[in-house]
Amino acid sequence: MKVPLLFALIFFCALSAKAQSCDGGLYLNPQVIRGEGTSQTYAALKELTDFIRPTGLSVSSVLNIKETQDVLTAVKKPAPPCWIYGNPTVGLASGYRPAAVNTVPIQAAVLILADIGTIKDGKAVELKDLPAAQQATVLAKLKTTSCFGMKSGVTTTLIKAEALCGTVVEIVPQQGLGQSYLPTKAAFHWQAGRWAGLITRLQSAQSSTLKTHFGSDERIHLAQLVVVPATNASWGYGIYVHPDVSGDLLKKTVTLFTSLKTTDPLLLRALDLSGKYEFATPSDDAIRTMKRALAAEQ
Repeated sequence: MKVPLLFALIFFCALSAKAQSCDGGLYLNPQVIRGEGTSQTYAALKELTDFIRPTGLSVSSVLNIKETQDVLTAVKKPAPPCWIYGNPTVGLASGYRPAAVNTVPIQAAVLILADIGTIKDGKAVELKDLPAAQQATVLAKLKTTSCFGMKSGVTTTLIKAEALCGTVVEIVPQQGLGQSYLPTKAAFHWQAGRWAGLITRLQSAQSSTLKTHFGSDERIHLAQLVVVPATNASWGYGIYVHPDVSGDLLKKTVTLFTSLKTTDPLLLRALDLSGKYEFATPSDDAIRTMKRALAAEQ
């Protein structure tokens, strides 16, 4: 009787080891990226944890992360995270497969603070609306320009992958210094004759002015603004799942996200969603295309 019991114990331990091969999750908290305070970041973390808990995925330890390196460090641990919720820059860097992603595309752009013009706080002009010769001049000058973006932000990754800027200065988010700090950083870098670039979403770049911003040179308000979009777009936030997660838990996770119809502002904020969103499981071709678009981080 002792031998069968011994084998049974060994089998049980093997199953337990398999079940415990990953633990908890990682969260690229949008409130951290925005530079919000502790209460806002904690509220978003709690919303996400409570949302995911019914799937059965481990939520024993869910950690906020700021950049890709946090992911690369975590996945090498003896008990790596079971899942990651974030943008494709951090998600695909993990090597985990995306279970469900927000398919509403994100288009990146560089807002160039260019030469001094004649209109104070003028509206941004899109590159495609300029004469062909001027477009070529702008793109060539951008190749020598410093551009400012968020560390491991998907817009930053898209711009880096296409090598639009001479240098990309990546800002690591911290409390009080998030995405809203980037225009200030670019404005203080700008001087007459020295352009600066701000990496952001296309819609934000198109609607930007310098009316509420200041720099080291008071003539910043006369700087001409030019919008240069990236060629490739990205999907939004999504959940990336460790290979050892069971098929049953994976199915529950996919269903949770793909059936989501919430308008709860707290949950939308935690999931980095706007009023329009749609989750789906990306195909192998879509994953390969996204990896190519984010080539600088893969």
